[in-house]
Amino acid sequence: MKTSSLSRALPPVLALGLTLALATACSTNAPADTGPRETVAMNVQATGKIVDIDTPSRLITIENEAGKQTQVHADETVRNFDKIRVGDVVQIDYINAVTVDIQPAGSAEPGAYIKEDQDVAKTGDKPRYGESQVVTVLAPIEAIDTVNNTITVKGPRGNVVTLDVKKPEHQARLKNLKVGDMLRIAFTEAAAVSINPTK
Repeated sequence: MKTSSLSRALPPVLALGLTLALATACSTNAPADTGPRETVAMNVQATGKIVDIDTPSRLITIENEAGKQTQVHADETVRNFDKIRVGDVVQIDYINAVTVDIQPAGSAEPGAYIKEDQDVAKTGDKPRYGESQVVTVLAPIEAIDTVNNTITVKGPRGNVVTLDVKKPEHQARLKNLKVGDMLRIAFTEAAAVSINPTK
């Protein structure tokens, strides 16, 4: 039986975003939205029932609707462990999204920005744990090719990348871009684990 950590049952933020962010000096103050953007998101929900609790080891065994069991360790960040009962329902909500837009030249400093938030149960509440992380990368546009429908950007590490613009509606906007404008990519990952009494 696989054992994982309840407070770390949240997958790490997209590897590309973290690689870009950690390769340069990071700030927590990301620039504000100033224009149209496009987001692609994946949202997953899963539920299971607690079938066993090993209190001394802080181990919880969760069974999903298909009967598969997973053992989870609730470390000390999971408050109110004593409130958990066999039969309680565990719910996990997970979202992973990528947002892309163009920011005007001079509106913000190129680079990488990280914003993190946590939510833990208050004393007396049923245990819950939530975590979100947004990694935003701002890369200045170095060149625009309206014939081949590409833009070339400089990443936070100074690496230059040429990107294909595939959608016709985005290709039509290329003529409105200027060298120095910035491509902004925001990687968002958030997850919440809650435990609710059985009904």
